[in-house]
Formats: sequence, structure tokens, C-alpha cells
Amino acid sequence: MIGRATTTESSAARERVLEAAERLFSERGYNAVTLRDIANELGMRQASLYHHAPGGKEALFVEVTERGLERHRVGMEQAIAGAGPLLRDQLRAAADWLLSQPPVDLSRMVHADMPAIGKDNAERLTLATYNALLSPLRRCFERAASHLRTPTPLPDLLGGSFVAVVELLHDVEIFARQPKQRMAYDMIDVLLEGALLRSDERT
Repeated sequence: MIGRATTTESSAARERVLEAAERLFSERGYNAVTLRDIANELGMRQASLYHHAPGGKEALFVEVTERGLERHRVGMEQAIAGAGPLLRDQLRAAADWLLSQPPVDLSRMVHADMPAIGKDNAERLTLATYNALLSPLRRCFERAASHLRTPTPLPDLLGGSFVAVVELLHDVEIFARQPKQRMAYDMIDVLLEGALLRSDERT
């Protein structure tokens, strides 16, 4: 019983480490976070942190980033699958999922986080990012195109643009004075119908 209790406590402590590390890396980026920051966040000594993160800062960053991306992949795929066959509904469901989660700073990941870690780990996280955020959207666009029997131009660019704009709404809402979801749905309408068409309809 003592051994089982100790194992449970150790697992719970490591989970707290992973949660704190994921939150700090997500908010500040790889370069701005130290192991001391994570230890201080948890109220523990830095030496104790190495017990839960023996591979050091980079290994911990890769682990928690992959973990967050896997959560996104599952959430995106489930949201899209439950939205029905229409592309508009699928994109709205994907936007709802993204807006329900902490922001993903793709630009910082590409330009700051990835160059700061080893090449193999950077490639690993780049692939995980694609599989989590862009691949589900690419399949949405490709399915819609196959039903219309017309090719979809640059589905990865469409998916990347979609994610970037939706993530931006986390900050824009403060100035726009509109709910994030409403802005996301309007953006999806523009994407599918065209800005000029929507402007003509409102005149």
C-alpha cells in the first residue's frame, strides 16, 4: 500500500510539473522560460524539478508541446466529425474548438521556439503541429472539393490562414467589442463566399 501511495503521489507531482511547464511555455515561449521559473511556479526547488524532468528544459518543452498538440488533434478531429457534412459547419466547429483553448502562437513557434531547440526535435514538433492543426482542416477542404468535383487551391495555405486568423481573435476581441465566436463565423463566411459578395449583399 505504501508503495502504491508513493507512486500515485509521484505521478500527481509530475502531472503538476507538466501542467505548469505547458502553461509557461505556451504563454512565454521556449527562450523566455527557465527551469527555475517552472520550479518557482510550483513552489519547489529547482533540484527537485530534475526528478520529474531528467532530460532538462528542451526535453520537457518537447514533451509538453507534443502533449498539447495531441490534445488539439483529438479535439479538432472530434469537433469536425460531429459537425456534419457541410464545410461551413465543420469550420465553425474547428473555430469553436480553437477558441475554447489557450492561444497557440504559431508565429513564435516557427521563428523563435523551433530555432532554439535541436533540429530533430524541431522537425518532430513541426510535424506534430501540422498533424494537429492543419491536417484536419486540409481534409475538410479536400472533402468539400471532392463533392463539388473541383480542386481546392492550396488547402494547407487555407488551413494555416484559418488557424492564424482564429488564434488572432483571442487578442482582437478586446478592441473589436464583438464576441470571438461571432467574428470567427463572419471570417468563415468571408472565406467561403468572398468579401465582395458579402459587401454587395449588405448594400
